[in-house]
Amino acid sequence: MNYKLRLMYDGTNYAGWQRQENARTIQGELEKALAVILRQPITLTGVSRTDAGVHAADFTANFHIDSTIETFKLCRGANALLPPDIRVTDAVPCSEDFSSRFDAVKKTYIYRIDCSPYGNAFYRNFAWHHPVPLDVEKMQTAASHFLGNHDFSGFMAQGGSSKTFTRHIMESEISRQGDLIEYRITGNGFLYNMVRIITGTLVWVGRNKIQSEDIPALILSKDRTRAGMTAPAKGLMLMQAYYNE
Repeated sequence: MNYKLRLMYDGTNYAGWQRQENARTIQGELEKALAVILRQPITLTGVSRTDAGVHAADFTANFHIDSTIETFKLCRGANALLPPDIRVTDAVPCSEDFSSRFDAVKKTYIYRIDCSPYGNAFYRNFAWHHPVPLDVEKMQTAASHFLGNHDFSGFMAQGGSSKTFTRHIMESEISRQGDLIEYRITGNGFLYNMVRIITGTLVWVGRNKIQSEDIPALILSKDRTRAGMTAPAKGLMLMQAYYNE
């Protein structure tokens, strides 16, 4: 049987999603808990390999076992064993060929920037504290240039394993409420650190280090050195992955 899980996690204290030998990871903690409940080794497939410090509001994973299970007891048991910063919110049987990673048709991320002078204590693990003033209108204009199909080679960090670099972006919007700026982006896929590099580039636009009208040429250049900095991991959250019914 193939089972699909949905979970949420605060990635502050973890070295990302992917299992590692000498570090705490989301995948490692969850596989350990499931192995106790199901009394057999479990290998999870996750929708995204989120980096150290990155969070998820609605993360999808799946695993195969030879027997059937009561999904309510699975969720309750897993949450009893997991640390409180990882929560399983749902478990359902799914088709045998379903893959949470390869069947996702699009994903939405949000990046949060705390612009308060001294830093909001409640955002300290979930937003990039950036007290330097930002021109949000220019950032909004710049964000719109990322919509559509583009080769995002210039927005990928070294170490990525992607063999193709064109991605389709359906949503790219900046909003502000008080001292909190949110960047929301939806696409059919993302390169390694792509959202964080786009965010860093938008911040540079907000600081007038890059002009918003220069973004199309910057994308076409495929030159990482022309884009902005890589924004810190803690401001990034995977909001949702979408699948065809």
